[in-house]
Amino acid sequence: MDMVLCDELVQEILRRLPPSSAPSVSLVSKRWLCLLRFSTTSLSLRIPPRQTTPIISTSNNSPSLPSILSHYPFLTDLTVVDEDNTADDLLLAIAAAACSSRLAHLRFLPASPLSPTALLSSSTAFASLTTLQIASLLPLSFRWLSFLPSLKTLSLVRSRPKHPSSLRQEAHQPPPAADDDGDRSGVMLLPLESLSLSGICASDRGLSWLWRRCGGLRWLQLRACEGTGDGPSSPVFPLCLPGLLVLELRTCRAIADRVLLHAADHCRALTSLLLYDGGSRDALHHFIHRRGAALRTLDLRLPLDLHNDHLFAIAADGVRDSGKAGGHQLAALRLHSCCLVTGDGLRSLARSPAGAAIEELALVNCDVVEKEPGLLTCLSQSMPRLRRLELSHNEALADKEVGSMLASCRDLVEIRVRGCRSLTGAALSSLLKHCGKQVEVVDITWCPGIAGDAVETLVMNACRLRQLMVEESKVNEAAAVWLSQKGIKIG
Repeated sequence: MDMVLCDELVQEILRRLPPSSAPSVSLVSKRWLCLLRFSTTSLSLRIPPRQTTPIISTSNNSPSLPSILSHYPFLTDLTVVDEDNTADDLLLAIAAAACSSRLAHLRFLPASPLSPTALLSSSTAFASLTTLQIASLLPLSFRWLSFLPSLKTLSLVRSRPKHPSSLRQEAHQPPPAADDDGDRSGVMLLPLESLSLSGICASDRGLSWLWRRCGGLRWLQLRACEGTGDGPSSPVFPLCLPGLLVLELRTCRAIADRVLLHAADHCRALTSLLLYDGGSRDALHHFIHRRGAALRTLDLRLPLDLHNDHLFAIAADGVRDSGKAGGHQLAALRLHSCCLVTGDGLRSLARSPAGAAIEELALVNCDVVEKEPGLLTCLSQSMPRLRRLELSHNEALADKEVGSMLASCRDLVEIRVRGCRSLTGAALSSLLKHCGKQVEVVDITWCPGIAGDAVETLVMNACRLRQLMVEESKVNEAAAVWLSQKGIKIG
């Protein structure tokens, strides 16, 4: 009994140790190594290239994947990265391990494609799985999802495998079975709430079955997609949109028009839109007109597609919606590399009810910040609720502009000016003067004009600072002492 209690005590201690301590603990004794493995709930494995014996074999010459996993019976989080072995065999080996029934999070990233057949065969072993990330799927079929009753989050990193040999195999794969089940009233919805798809080609099919069963989806991300996998007009795709809260389109220029128009018509609950590297001026304007008033977060990186008229539309929606009881208002506006936006558009938005409600503003690498002196001051004076500010990668941004803006930002708790190469210690002096009592997060990485003594002064005098992002070379001994005493996190 004493031995059991001692082991439980050691395991509890091991669970509280940082991962970096694991190698040292394993050297104490074989018993401690065993206890360490039993207390491990999260594990990442990068399988080396195959030499003679496959990792999935049971040869005594080298440890196999099943034998490795047998030492960790209480895993709930597993990541497997592989460049050489067959994805199907690897997945079946994981499914055969004792820990498979406990796994809640599985990131499975082999170089070769995974087949729906292998996913179907192994699904019964993953009864507790709530999050699944896979690298490639061939052919593109999702019927196996019906046999993962707890799965809430699915991420397909890319629909195409990296290896040319796998691409050649694709030509010999049968097309996905027809996924029109006829009577839609009999369709059983999947428990999926979050879905991320990458690299869907225009010619891909097989997602209609998925879209019909994603009525409970809350978060959808599409990355580098040329299609939605259900035909050129995306007739089935809108079925997943009514309950959506967050929509992200990253580098999806080919389908941005289509998705935005569908979202405008069907996304009745949407509160957050992210649109990067590829949009449509008209479709975005239509979306803002239909759904802009309900948005809480708008995150845009559109160098050539965002214009003042979009900001005017947001401002107009704010005015129209301001009289509604309980109406949503924009809380976060993030603009990245939006070259065609001018001060007129930003000032119009800032002076509207939508702008007055903004709590987070990001103007990253936006020419207008450097071209129009006084703009930042105008924005801060019109945004009384502003608490988080990012002006990163505006290389010519001057201390005077930042100081004038901060004079009106009395409630600021976070500021990021990463890559603002013209800023000096004077900007930090202004920060301390106007926001020193409440600022909590500061990012001054890649600001060569800010020296170590200014960093020391900031650390010493900022009352609530809890995180500072700056190069280690700028942290002198005195600053390091203050960081340690105040418990301020670096990086």
